[in-house]
Parts: sequence; C-alpha cells; structure tokens
Amino acid sequence: MKVLCAVDGSEFSDWAVEALGTLFHQSLKEVVLLHVVDDVQLRQGMKKEGASQAKVTKVITAMNQHGKQLLKQAEIHAALVINQAQTKPFVAIRTVLMHGHVTNVVTKQAEKRKVDLIVMGSRGLSNITGYLMGSVSRKVLTHAPCAVLTVKEPIPEKPKIVLAVDGSNASKRAVAAFHSWIYQEAIALHVLSVVPQFLTDIGPKLLSKSHVQGLMKPFQQRAKEVTAQYRAFFLKEGYRVTVDVKEGDPRKIILDQLETKKVDLAVLGSKGLTGPERFQMGSVSEWVAGYTSCSTLVIRPRVS
Repeated sequence: MKVLCAVDGSEFSDWAVEALGTLFHQSLKEVVLLHVVDDVQLRQGMKKEGASQAKVTKVITAMNQHGKQLLKQAEIHAALVINQAQTKPFVAIRTVLMHGHVTNVVTKQAEKRKVDLIVMGSRGLSNITGYLMGSVSRKVLTHAPCAVLTVKEPIPEKPKIVLAVDGSNASKRAVAAFHSWIYQEAIALHVLSVVPQFLTDIGPKLLSKSHVQGLMKPFQQRAKEVTAQYRAFFLKEGYRVTVDVKEGDPRKIILDQLETKKVDLAVLGSKGLTGPERFQMGSVSEWVAGYTSCSTLVIRPRVS
C-alpha cells in the first residue's frame, strides 16, 4: 500500500508516523512524508501588520529551513518504527515540502500520487458534547480522495479495534481493506453491527408491538447474518474476534461502544462521496470520526 503521512513536528504527528509501523508494517510499500508551509495565511497576516516584502521572504525562508529539518527527523523516525516492526525488506520513504493551505495541499497530493491512505494526527478539541476533531483533520477527512487514518492517541502494539459493519458495499470495502492492510496477530478485533430504529416514536403508537417487531425482524436477522459471516471469515484468517449486534442510532451506539470498550482504533466504511455531498448525507463514519476520542480509520473508494 502507498501512504501519505502529513507531519508538522507535533506529538500528534509523531503518533501518526508511529502508527505506520504499528498497524501497516506487513502491507507498506511506499510512505510519503509531507510537510506543508502555509505561506498563504502568513503572507496575509504579515501584510495586514505592514511587514515589508523582505521581512516576509525572510520568515518564509526560515520556515522552509525548519520544514526541511522537520522532514529529515520524520524520515529517521519513520525508518526506525517501520524497521522495528520487522516490515518487508524494502519500504520506500520519501519526503515532500509544499506550500499553501494545508487541507488543499494534502488532498491534492493524495490525489496526484494515487495513495491508498492519508495518515495524520489530530489535536482534537474537547467540548461539551464530546470530542471535536481539529479543523485541518476534519477538512481533510471531508475532502480526501481515499481512506483516512486520524490518530488522536498513541496506538499500542496490541490495539483494541472495533470494525463497524452493515452489509453495504462501503462496509465490504472496509472489511477488505482492513484485512489486507492490518496485521492480525497483534490485535483484538470486535465486529459491531447496529440496526437503525427507522420507526419514529409515532410508529409504535400507530402499530401494535408485534407489528413493529415483525417489521424490524428482517433487519435484525440481516445484521446477525452479516456479523456471523464476518466472524467466521476473521476466525479463519487467524484473528482474535468477537461480534455484537445492537439497535438504535448508529452514531450514538458506535460512540458509546468505542468509549465503553476503551477502543484504540475504530474502522468504518464510507460511501464514495466527497465534500458537500458527504456533508449533506450526514455520513455516520465522518460523524463518529469527529466526535470519538479514539483514532479512526475511515475507508472509502480511492478517486482515480
């Protein structure tokens, strides 16, 4: 697999680099370490303050030098964690320094280089309703042309992972990518399926309890069949796996399970929508990624 890892020198960025070795050491072929110097905002800010062009140029030159040093350190760090993970004999590690808005550069570079996955740290900001992902990570997740791993905490060598499934094509892609990318012996995998309560509060008032149960039964049965199939598949492939079927609002149920089980990584499938379309659809995967305190891997089709 080919991975683009955005780095900025923060501890969150370091955790993202370390995740490469922890999760993907059996599947990595190429890692592109990208650092973005946001000279657009810098120029605008210094211009408002009345700074001369010479001063602006001097500051940007210093930021470029810092960026090169930062990339060199990230390259050494990546080589170390990948080698420690006893990966395949050869993984190409490249460094790239770019200028512009971070979100735009990351997504465009991912598309240009046809990467399978973007990896980045998130500074997540706490708020009253839970955990809100940092703005850059959130925007990249919304507009990315491929899968995105958002690292919010260090991922341990033997992580607890929840894989959310629903039998959809997006879910099937998530299972396939998860299986091909992540080494199985070192993880504890829990497969979760949530049956949405599509009947509103009015439904039970107009229909008898037995009628409501009859309407829900096919969906419940389908969820049980899907989780049973995946359990059999992962057991055959050598994973340690448990499964569960719950009912309710998928967003709330998945969030609750991630916190209750103290999960290190949530893996979710996402429809192949981008930007405004994805936002309007209210994607469960993007919503969960934004509000959970654990790291998330959102898998969607790569834009060719």
